[in-house]
Amino acid sequence: MKNIVGLFLIVSMYLTVVFVLDSPNVLADGDNDDLDANVTVGTSSPSVGAISCVGGATLTLNAETTKLLNCSATITDANGYQDILSVRGTFHNSTAESDGGDTRDNYKNATCRFTADDTLTRDVECTFTVWYHANPADWTIYFNATDDGGLTGNNTETITVDALVALNVTETAIDFETVALGETSNEITTAIKNTGNVVIDLNINETLYGGYMNCTDVDSDDIQTDAAGTGIRYNTTTSFAFSDTPWNLTASNPLVNVSWAEADGSGTPTAPTNDLYWLLKLPSSGLKGDCSTIVRISAAQDV
Repeated sequence: MKNIVGLFLIVSMYLTVVFVLDSPNVLADGDNDDLDANVTVGTSSPSVGAISCVGGATLTLNAETTKLLNCSATITDANGYQDILSVRGTFHNSTAESDGGDTRDNYKNATCRFTADDTLTRDVECTFTVWYHANPADWTIYFNATDDGGLTGNNTETITVDALVALNVTETAIDFETVALGETSNEITTAIKNTGNVVIDLNINETLYGGYMNCTDVDSDDIQTDAAGTGIRYNTTTSFAFSDTPWNLTASNPLVNVSWAEADGSGTPTAPTNDLYWLLKLPSSGLKGDCSTIVRISAAQDV
């Protein structure tokens, strides 16, 4: 009987121990436990601040050469300035920014320069070398920033390219050389380049002596440049007859409608060249010695 009672107690004690160890409210291996806490910080997209350009909201080009356009902005990244890797800039007049290089309407800078760093920001400058024939219109400055995680941010600004009305006369003089009284000179050619970004007409006038060529001999008359049958006449067509041209040289500043186009195409432009042709016819008497004046040729925007 005692043996049976003892066995019952042992079994009861075992069951009790098992019950206690399996209780979910009791730690089995000490008075505390440690858990690892982990997180991966996500990459925030960079943001591009307001874009400003040297010279403000307009760009005035340089005739037959380039003009530097410098624009800058501040790039911000919540992960720190070190996360900002690169900025690409474009300056375009086409409908969308592009990596194209058409100098009439699209410029790019794939390696804009960082100029200063702070905790969360980097200042950047993008420079564009703009040719003289760039379209006179509203253009878009576009900055696109990329961070270490491949995320991007962008911003735009509008810049107006002014009309550039310009020309360059290749020759320095209209030299009729020696002309006999009552005779007409050989035809003289003046080459004129359109060095701006619009179609041009011309203003041409005698600008020194009120419509005359001054003759240095004291016994000589002066040459009236726009006399009825003599003087100086010009044309855009070679081998023209003195009596068959609509234009003579006057002291006024008349508009000569020639509609000469600006440079076109991509890459380095070549200013288109057009020619004016000149004839001088002298009166049959009253002149001697050397005669001269100043002829002014200026560009006017074609309308």
